[in-house]
Amino acid sequence: MTDPAAAVLAQAFTLNRPDITIPVLGNRFVVGAFFLTHVIFGSFSMGAVLISPAFEWIGLRRHDPRFERYALGVASTNLKVFSFGATLAAFAVLTLLGLYPRLFVSLITIFFWPMLLAFSSWFLTIPLLLVYVFRWRHMEVHKGRHIALGVLGGLSEQLFLVLIVGLDSFLLTPSRGLGPGTFFNPSYLPELAHRFVGNLSWASFFIAAVMAFYAARRRTPLEREYFAWGSRVSLVVGFLTLLGQVVLGFLYAESIRRASPGAFTYSVQGSFAWLWLVQGVLLGILLAGSNWYFWKSLPPPQGGRVGVGVLQRSNPLGATLTALVILLALLEVAPSALYPRPLFWLRYVFLGAAILLSLLHWLIWRRPRPALEAGLRRGGRMALTVTGAAALLLFLLMGVIRETARGDYTVYGQLKESNSTGVFQAPSKGFYP
Repeated sequence: MTDPAAAVLAQAFTLNRPDITIPVLGNRFVVGAFFLTHVIFGSFSMGAVLISPAFEWIGLRRHDPRFERYALGVASTNLKVFSFGATLAAFAVLTLLGLYPRLFVSLITIFFWPMLLAFSSWFLTIPLLLVYVFRWRHMEVHKGRHIALGVLGGLSEQLFLVLIVGLDSFLLTPSRGLGPGTFFNPSYLPELAHRFVGNLSWASFFIAAVMAFYAARRRTPLEREYFAWGSRVSLVVGFLTLLGQVVLGFLYAESIRRASPGAFTYSVQGSFAWLWLVQGVLLGILLAGSNWYFWKSLPPPQGGRVGVGVLQRSNPLGATLTALVILLALLEVAPSALYPRPLFWLRYVFLGAAILLSLLHWLIWRRPRPALEAGLRRGGRMALTVTGAAALLLFLLMGVIRETARGDYTVYGQLKESNSTGVFQAPSKGFYP
């Protein structure tokens, strides 16, 4: 006798049921909103989980307790952020499964083993993060082991990134065949490197902004000095990794242009091309804000008094470099009408010049050591706040640009959005590996 429940289930697949549609907002917006919100917490955790043991190791080598305190604070925050990010990931997957079942089942079937390993990695990551934070004081006499524990937890969390990027990059540059080539598609390595460095960069910029806020709120000089110091080192990490992120971003865009030229052309010339201009503006804000901080936080000449007016008068080179970087950033995002097609490459020249001048400014700034309190007065504190917000927006915008490049495809060139909904129907035998 046929099981009644099985019969009802079999009958359900034969019904011509309407697709689930979210009114007003639309399905794509709802799914994108959940994923972007998850990315905020998930990518911050990806960066913070490596920053913490790195700073703990530096503190051990330099015998500087400030690095130890910084590392513990970042690790404790990451533990809270990680759990919330995982919760949002569950909601993101739920909406994708319910609204785009054909897309979801197809992708999970093709990428079953990488996704199984990715989600299973949490069974290792979570205990490592818990032990790393809650056994911090108990392992004071075993610092080397404790740092190794933090590094292992960080690498375990990066494993999720390594695996999830295989699926994510496939959506934009799908390979023609199946097997390992599907995972290691043309844009896989550039996107992986770009997102890895980007996590470190925006997380550091954001930490700098938060610590600048704390420095302004603290009443005791020692606390203000600590948070001013934390803001400074965080900004430096964010700034240096940003330079690498720009180079890797160019390589990533080039891989998309070669593998999916139609998607690249649509992205830079279609209805969402203005997003690239916004991206250039945010990048310019990060470069300008970093230079502004370098300018404002350089100490006065030996024997001079620390003050805003003194800082400005005693650092004409910093003012000049900051002004040049701002000018170059404005030229880089100028309207396309100013750049005839044969001269479009000038945008990249202006951006490259701004990066090189920013690097030169940092080299000048780091010797001698800047005054901690001065770096958080007026312009310095404002620069940290603006760069922290711009770094977050830039990281999210890059994800939006990547998604909109597919146009009305969910898997570029292979699966349209209109064919990604409805009850999943399995293809012929032998389609999946």
